[in-house]
Formats: sequence, C-alpha cells, structure tokens
Amino acid sequence: MYYDPQIDVHHRLPVRAALTTAFYVAPQQADEARRLFDAACRSARLDLDLDLPLIAGRGIPSSLLLAREWGMTDLEERLAAAVEASYEPTWDHDRGEFTWGMGLNEEYPRGQFNAFLAAAEACGPQRWTTLSAAPLQRCPQVVDVDFPRVALRQAEWAGSTLKLGLAPLHENPTQTTTFRVVGSEAGPWRITGPESATVTQTDHGLVVDTPLVTAKIELAPAAVA
Repeated sequence: MYYDPQIDVHHRLPVRAALTTAFYVAPQQADEARRLFDAACRSARLDLDLDLPLIAGRGIPSSLLLAREWGMTDLEERLAAAVEASYEPTWDHDRGEFTWGMGLNEEYPRGQFNAFLAAAEACGPQRWTTLSAAPLQRCPQVVDVDFPRVALRQAEWAGSTLKLGLAPLHENPTQTTTFRVVGSEAGPWRITGPESATVTQTDHGLVVDTPLVTAKIELAPAAVA
C-alpha cells in the first residue's frame, strides 16, 4: 500500500487492496494502474461473478468508477447491478438526499464510501484522467445556494453563458430563493428562466432571485444575450 522510508515500514496488504490503489494511480500511470486493477479483480474474484452480497468499503465503488473510466462494459454492468442489490441506494425525500446505506445500519451514511459511489455515478470514459490531467481553470463561481432547500442539478459555463438547473426540495412558486455568482465580468447581465426571475449586479457579484420552482436558468452578459 505504501512504504515509509523514515520509520522503515512497508505496509503490505492483499492484492485485492489495489482495487482502491489503482484509482489513485490511474491519472498518473494509466498502464500500471490497469495492471494493478486487473490483478486485484482476479484476487477479489470480480472477473468471475458478483453473486455474493458486497462488503461495505471503497473497493467496489472505486472499481465501478475505474470500469467506467476504462470502458470495461461487462464489469461495469455487473458491478452496477451488485451495488443496486447490496448497497441500499436510498432517497430521503424529507432531506432531499440520495445516499447508499451499504448495510451498515448507521444514522448517517458513511461519507467516504458514499463519495466514491457518487464519483462512480458521475464518471465516464477517461473523465477521471481528464479531470486530473491539469489544474482546473479559474472561472466565476455560484455561491450561497440555499441547500438543502434548493440544489443545482447543473451549473455550467458555455462560453460566456452560465447554465443552471434549479431543483428545489419542495416547489413553492409563491416563495423565492437567492444565490450569487462571484468573479463574473462587470456590466449588465440578462437572465432567462422563470418569468419573475431577476439578476442584479452588486459589489458582491451577481445576485439572482428566482421563484422556488424546478427550472432552467441562463445568465449572459447583456451584450451577447
């Protein structure tokens, strides 16, 4: 798993532990990561079947992510089916959260395990490698979203236009929600979306005020809107 030269400790684990180690290696040394992963899959018998209930941990979630990263369709489908059957995917509609209980019977779903599963849900061919290949470009950010009262299903810049997907926990068109966009260029902006939605330029960024409804919103400088 790792070697510490200062205290001369070599932490040895079974080969199957590389199901997770390969996740960290993949963006840096893809070929070596694939060798580690293939060996770990054989050790964990993922190359044979997934009939047994899955044990909670990072190994299966990171394996699902890597199967999608590398286009291993057969393994991806078997892992996804096993996760669906064993890891208790659950919507908490009162809190507006989707989590995996993983059979742990804990009050709060295990954060690290859920983080790997959420990353696997978002992953696709070469996305993990691409994300890790270079620093993220700085861009204006959406801040002060009133979560969990409302969430954003989409927050994406397409050129100079910011595309947002508003997803309230409970819709109520008589109420509004407000958030800001900081770091955007100065000048007038225009908004398209719910009829009464507004955008205002302030010293603290753009302030968006919109009805509490499921909606798509676009913000763009007035000159190019």
